[in-house]
Amino acid sequence: MAPRKSPAPKRRRSAAARASFRQALIAQAQALMRSAGSEAVTIRAVTEPLGVSQMAFYTYFESRTELLRAVWTECIGELQDALLTAPAPDASPREVLRAHVETFLRYWEQQPDLYRIVYNPALSFQTTPEMARAEPVYAEMLELGRQRVAAVIGANANDAAVLTLGEQIFTKGVGYLHTVLVLRRYPIADPVRLREWVIEDIVEGVARHGRAPADPAPATRKRQKR
Repeated sequence: MAPRKSPAPKRRRSAAARASFRQALIAQAQALMRSAGSEAVTIRAVTEPLGVSQMAFYTYFESRTELLRAVWTECIGELQDALLTAPAPDASPREVLRAHVETFLRYWEQQPDLYRIVYNPALSFQTTPEMARAEPVYAEMLELGRQRVAAVIGANANDAAVLTLGEQIFTKGVGYLHTVLVLRRYPIADPVRLREWVIEDIVEGVARHGRAPADPAPATRKRQKR
């Protein structure tokens, strides 16, 4: 009787190797999203190039949706790194803010397919505002924007005016991106000038807020009416 073969030993990955392979799955999904859209990101399409079974995928992610959210987080992390290194070391606060806005627009302009996926509320994996704020890297990006606005107007980063201006910057920036990247059938007469105008409008709008005089006190307003 032939000797019984012992089963092949299971491959055990170290914590570092597991983290590295999880990152490889995210990178593969991100590449697929950039080249072919979110529908191309299937468990099979992600695992086969890396030489693992589809069942092995569930060791690293509970579902395809969780993987897509990880890609979303990865994109925001890349954007945050770009924003941190955008300004020149000796730039003024206004120049820093301008570099911040330009970098935000350029990041998404260079990968329009990814923008349309990340900011598409119809997709099932779309991160909600509550989930986004809970992501540390997203919170860091918001905080960086507030710091740069605060430096321009000479206020605290948690000041109510800074929070409102930060939201205005995001709204104007995404509004521009949505117009040029999503509403592509809309005829834009001069895309270059439009982009420059949006940037100037954002930066100068913040700067004007810093220069604006404070509203007079109620008693002063009464005296003025007389």
